[in-house]
Amino acid sequence: MSSIWNEILTAREASIKLGKNPKYIYFLWKRHSNILLKGSVKMIGRELLITKEGYEYLKALEKKENDLAIIFY
Repeated sequence: MSSIWNEILTAREASIKLGKNPKYIYFLWKRHSNILLKGSVKMIGRELLITKEGYEYLKALEKKENDLAIIFY
């Protein structure tokens, strides 16, 4: 049985793992960005959380963005 805690990251932790500013996901969430996977980010108390699925989605987008940057460079 998979623990739910293996499926959740803090927004700060996920942002850092993506190589971005620690508030990157918070800013996307605050601005209601459609870059985020719908329903993957939620504020619980004072902590913004993102699902592993939402993190993997952002990671794939980030890789595509980096690949495009290399092509046009």
